[in-house]
Amino acid sequence: MKRNPYFDNLKAVLILLVVLGHILSEMVEENKWIATIYMFVYLFHMPAFILVSGYFSKVVKTKKDVWKLIKKFLVPYAIFQVIYTLYYTKVYGNELEMTFLEPRWALWFLISIFCWNLLLFIFPKNKLGLLLAVAVSLVAGYIESINETLTFARTFFFFPFFLLGYMLDEQRFTELKVKKNVVISWLVFISLFVIVYFFGDVDWKEWLYGRIPYSEISEGPVKYGSVNRAIAYLFIAAATYCFLSIAPKRQLSITRIGSLTLIIYLFHMFIVKYIQDSSMYEWVKQTDQYYVLFLLPIIVVYLLSRRAVVKLGLLILGGQRRKKRKMIRAK
Repeated sequence: MKRNPYFDNLKAVLILLVVLGHILSEMVEENKWIATIYMFVYLFHMPAFILVSGYFSKVVKTKKDVWKLIKKFLVPYAIFQVIYTLYYTKVYGNELEMTFLEPRWALWFLISIFCWNLLLFIFPKNKLGLLLAVAVSLVAGYIESINETLTFARTFFFFPFFLLGYMLDEQRFTELKVKKNVVISWLVFISLFVIVYFFGDVDWKEWLYGRIPYSEISEGPVKYGSVNRAIAYLFIAAATYCFLSIAPKRQLSITRIGSLTLIIYLFHMFIVKYIQDSSMYEWVKQTDQYYVLFLLPIIVVYLLSRRAVVKLGLLILGGQRRKKRKMIRAK
């Protein structure tokens, strides 16, 4: 089946932004521009990624479907959870327990996408189902036991975007690319950036993560937590819509990266962790060479899209068809 370059372009840009976000996370308190870019990226990069993942998902109907999901997401999760725990403890001396209940860093996505696929069986594929998913998320924020354990909090928080992606068809994405809509989306996109710059607060980032209950992030009465989350949803939805509209649809040099996003996602934490524990950030601050922070994600993505890494990733992920290997062949 021929791949649609639009979706690969989306995923290529998004994986670059994922790496950028993790690199910038250590510098958000140092520079207003860094903080603004970080907050702005977090408005849409994971929601858009999750929405596209939902678009390519199918309802789980049989035990065989469940087993496929286990092999595709939970087995790699278990493998990388062990690898990263050993990496953090043996190389960097972090005091971590070997546990599978709390995902290491970005590995939460593997558990959540497994759960999202299962939830498609429960939630109807219509507007009522989407409203129900949002309502469940708003209520879940009040329950303190729904937190980072097995990433349940993030699962409920981002599920509406996964369900929305599942509900959409190709025609809806085609309509996004109408010239008038693209122009309006650019204007709204820029306006959102300006709003974040002048009115945003980096302390609000937890409202975009969706990883902990309201009681741990609400500055005012906890009872208004659902209102704050609903407002966050509005900004997230607007930014995500704009990004989907302005993303290029033609074949580009980055298009190939779109077929490698899971591998890059799983491996990028090795390099980012090394960067974070190096003297790189101090050098950037002392020399004001902040542009380096934006070059690093490009380098990381380039390195992780090489043939050797792709082969290793496919070996660990397992169950990949030979045709797919040819399709995502790395230079």
